[in-house]
Order: sequence, then structure tokens, then C-alpha cells
Amino acid sequence: MKIPFYNDSEHYKTVGTQLIPPGETREVDATMLPGYAAAELALDDDAPVHIVDSLLAGSLHELLSAIPVLAREDLELLGEREQAEGRRKDVLAAVSERLLTAASEALGLPGARSGEQDDESSGERQAAGTDAAETAAAKGKKK
Repeated sequence: MKIPFYNDSEHYKTVGTQLIPPGETREVDATMLPGYAAAELALDDDAPVHIVDSLLAGSLHELLSAIPVLAREDLELLGEREQAEGRRKDVLAAVSERLLTAASEALGLPGARSGEQDDESSGERQAAGTDAAETAAAKGKKK
């Protein structure tokens, strides 16, 4: 974590790998300062929490019900965190299924469309199949 450091001396000061001229302020790594205390730099309680963190802290039912509406990046992060902890295989399965479905939809592969589109396209395929069968039968009669 970087914090501002003001050099109030008459000489140059070195903090980590940075040389800070007298009377100037630079952002420096807080762990490089003398008297560094991690507790002083703790995050506020009001700081926003990432959606994946709140889902992992909640119940399994809430987590599974939120998977269909999560963004791809959040799904990937959730999958990585679940793999690292290795606790719930059903969450990993749901995440991977959703990621595969999203990838299929993005590529426009068959089977990834909504139910309405599947019904229309299957009707078109049946009509095309009927036409192909009629054409083949007609060619067979000519011979």
C-alpha cells in the first residue's frame, strides 16, 4: 500500500528505493517506513466489499442463486477462490457450467440459445430436412 511521505528534513531521505528531496512529498510503500504498523493502515469498515467476498461469506443457496447473474470476471474470480479453498464442488460445477454457457452464447454455437430460438431453428431444420428428402426422392425417380 502506498502512502504519501513528506521529507521535513534539510537532507535527502531514502525510503525503499526512492530518494526524496527536502521539503517534497512522494508516495512510498508503507512497509518501508520506520515504525510501520499494519493496524494503523487498516481499511475502513465502510469500505465497499467485492460481490464475490459477500457471496462466499453467505449461504450456499444464496451463492448458487446468484451465479446466473454474475459477470464473467466475477464468475472467474469465484471459481478461482473456490478452487483455492477446495470446499464446495457443487459451486465449482455451477460456475464452470455458467462460464461454458456464456462462452457458447458468445460464439453462437447451437444449444446455447434460448428456448424460443431453439424452437424456431428446429422448425427450420425440419423443413430443410424435408426439402432434402424430397429432392433425393425426386432424383431417385429420374434414374
